[in-house]
Amino acid sequence: MAKSKKKKSQPIFDIESKKRNIQVLNQTNRMKESIAYIYLIYTDLIRQKFGQPRKFFETIREFAITCVIKLGQNPENIYPFIQKIEETIYGGVEPTETDFKATISLFSKVYTEITGKQFRF
Repeated sequence: MAKSKKKKSQPIFDIESKKRNIQVLNQTNRMKESIAYIYLIYTDLIRQKFGQPRKFFETIREFAITCVIKLGQNPENIYPFIQKIEETIYGGVEPTETDFKATISLFSKVYTEITGKQFRF
C-alpha cells in the first residue's frame, strides 16, 4: 500500500492583527517601531508566499534585491519601500506622521503585488 502524502496547510496570514499592532505602536507615538514592524510584515509575507526567509546576515537592501531577482518582484514597488524603511531605521531622525503615511502607501503597493489584495489602513 502506497503512503499518501499529507498536504501541508499554509498558515493563515492574519493581516488584521498585524494592522492592530501597527495602530497600537502608532497611537503610543512609536513611529519608528511602527515602520520597522511594517518591514517585518513584508518579510513574513515573502517567507509565507514564496518560502524565502530573510537570512540573518542579509541586509534589508540585499533581501530586497533577492526578492526582485529570484522572486520577480517589481523593483518600482520594492526599492522605494525599502529606501523608506532604511531611512527610518538608519536615518537618525525620528519619523513623522507624514513619513508613516508615505511608508503605508509604499507598502500598500507591495502588499497588493504579493497578495493580489488591497491593503487598507
